[in-house]
Amino acid sequence: MPSHKKPDADAPPPPPAVAPAGAYPPGYPQYPPPAYPPQTTVYPPPGYSQGPPQTTAYPPAGYAQGAPYTPPGYPPPGAPYTPPGYPPQGGQYPPPGYPSPYGGVGANPMFQMMQMMQTMLSGGAPAFGVDPAALPFATGGAPPDPDRGLDAGIIRPSLLAHRIKRQEAVQLGSALDLLCLTEDGKNSLGGVPRGCTIALAGPPGKGKTRSALVGLTKVALAGERVAFVVAEEGFHDAEGSGRDDLCSRLVKIGMAATGLDEETFSRKVLDNVFVMESQYHKGQTWDDFVSKYRFLVEKENIRFVVIDSLNMLDPTKNRTADNLSALKTYNHEKGITCLCIGQIRDTGQPVGGEALMHTADAVFLLEELSLGSKEQAEQWGGRYREKIDVLTAIKSVTTPIFAFPIRVAKDPATGVLVPHPSQPAEFATLPPRP
Repeated sequence: MPSHKKPDADAPPPPPAVAPAGAYPPGYPQYPPPAYPPQTTVYPPPGYSQGPPQTTAYPPAGYAQGAPYTPPGYPPPGAPYTPPGYPPQGGQYPPPGYPSPYGGVGANPMFQMMQMMQTMLSGGAPAFGVDPAALPFATGGAPPDPDRGLDAGIIRPSLLAHRIKRQEAVQLGSALDLLCLTEDGKNSLGGVPRGCTIALAGPPGKGKTRSALVGLTKVALAGERVAFVVAEEGFHDAEGSGRDDLCSRLVKIGMAATGLDEETFSRKVLDNVFVMESQYHKGQTWDDFVSKYRFLVEKENIRFVVIDSLNMLDPTKNRTADNLSALKTYNHEKGITCLCIGQIRDTGQPVGGEALMHTADAVFLLEELSLGSKEQAEQWGGRYREKIDVLTAIKSVTTPIFAFPIRVAKDPATGVLVPHPSQPAEFATLPPRP
């Protein structure tokens, strides 16, 4: 007979159910969710765009429920997959002990917190010993070669081919072509050394930019693609501004230097010219410049670049030499000849000082020479206490340099720097090599 005994109110409650080993905390959904996906459903679901539809049932018959399983080819390596709505907001993901799609540390939030604190304390700075100016040039591109250990960076000159090379020249059509010499020192190189990064520093209004524009025009006319990096003024003003802008000056100077009409000049010269604006007052930084510079050089196969001016790519002027060092290394790798126009301080030294002059492949200095005696004035064909402009080669790592200053004047038609007819006979410039 059934018992009609009432339950004892004082009896202890039944013990709580014990979760089986490996189960998630109470209230946390079972994963995979029950019957997800249904045994008879093909995976991925019909219409799912990621990966081709699979014909194998998921999971395969006999496959242990809960074991990790990835259908062939899905998902692509490294692409995590999370079912819609999983995990619920506020749930820890990945669960403790579950592999993380974010580098294997998702199960250890303390590790992530330590990494974040280290980054904040270091100000996001790169690793010690790495020049920050060089980092933008090192990003992207092909993955690095496998580590070769201590052999990496060791070169055996005896195993190299074409060890001896002849320095080539890029003719600019100005007095700059006379500053570097051939190996025997008997002739001028007839241009600036090809593949080198050159610093040209001097006071404002002396003809540096106009000489660079004529050089840009000459190289473009010869069929090479060139770039003009504008870091100070804008290149082209809106129509009706009333200003003779840099674009207009480039065209007029180039037409005068080549003798071409505007239509022919556009076809033979401007089609090879690319202008890149990198003005600091518009929020451009050194990193912005590097990204655009690399993109332009590699996309358009640029071989000659004028930068006006290097100092204004970093308006603080505190990292001019470091920036030039990183730029020079990249230019060497790509075979780019780069003329960097720079400013000088009141002391007469270039902005960047000795560090900049040490870093550049070649350094040309445009400065004023005061004729402090009547003998000196007679020697240079000037007047006593007159100031004349002279152009001097400070260094060139690949060629000998002309040992004396060259007195320069401005060509009336273009404003380009040319040798002055009063150059002293004992300091006579050398003819270009045949």
